[in-house]
Amino acid sequence: MWRLPLVAVVATLASVSSSGSALPSPEQPLLAFTRGGDLWTVRDDGTGARLLLRRGYAPVWSPDGSRIAFVSQRSGNEEIWVAHADGSRPQRLTRSPGPDLSPAWSADGRQLAWSRDREIWTMRADGGGKRRVVGKAQAWHEHHSPTWHGRTIVYSSNRVSNFNAELFRVGVAGTGTKRLTFTKGSDAVLGDDGMPDFSPDGQRIVFSSNRDRNGEVYVMNADGSKQRRVTRKEGDDFSPRFSPDGRRIAFTALPGSVYLVNADGTGLRRLTAGTDPDWRP
Repeated sequence: MWRLPLVAVVATLASVSSSGSALPSPEQPLLAFTRGGDLWTVRDDGTGARLLLRRGYAPVWSPDGSRIAFVSQRSGNEEIWVAHADGSRPQRLTRSPGPDLSPAWSADGRQLAWSRDREIWTMRADGGGKRRVVGKAQAWHEHHSPTWHGRTIVYSSNRVSNFNAELFRVGVAGTGTKRLTFTKGSDAVLGDDGMPDFSPDGQRIVFSSNRDRNGEVYVMNADGSKQRRVTRKEGDDFSPRFSPDGRRIAFTALPGSVYLVNADGTGLRRLTAGTDPDWRP
């Protein structure tokens, strides 16, 4: 069975040549994604695949589309980095024994949340002001994949049971924790929920769950109500991300393809080879 924290470990994919063209204008739907351990961009029609940045994965655009945060091991450990939208001037933001994973921007672009050594932290976009939001009450606790909207962070945690990842929300000050999913997974029963992403208006959350034996994409209201399965395909689906208008979802289908689907489950199509897609605002 798959376990959500393993999303950062994906098969190395064959590289293809870059088109060498400049980034499309912000008006053109564009996604960043990971291919062969590097960051790439592609239009939402599958054209214009372009190498953006070497040695990085898990890209996420800033709210204004001017910067991109990502994870890289170029310093030896898994750390959070940020670069300009064209891939230039990469800057290291975290320095720890690691791992530092899953960066997520605040709505104003001034801060980032991320998972550091299985805890949820926040920091300024320049790397300063690091602060732990969700710690490990037990040594076996694991908190992963934060997403941020307003004053609320939603993340995946196994605090209920060592083999049962569920979604929780918490205020950015670390107070007001509330459980959002109740899938009752265990070591022998699939039921992991994780990799959440807020819709642009903050009203919905898209996430991955293997409660129906395969990893699939689900959508629910931000309070955890009205959970609905979006994808129904063979194989595991990970890392869903809402489009800027909230009408479409990009996600990773193992062993290594980026797919798009309408938020109501229609219009499923493969976009390109790769993982970890994120839409440019």
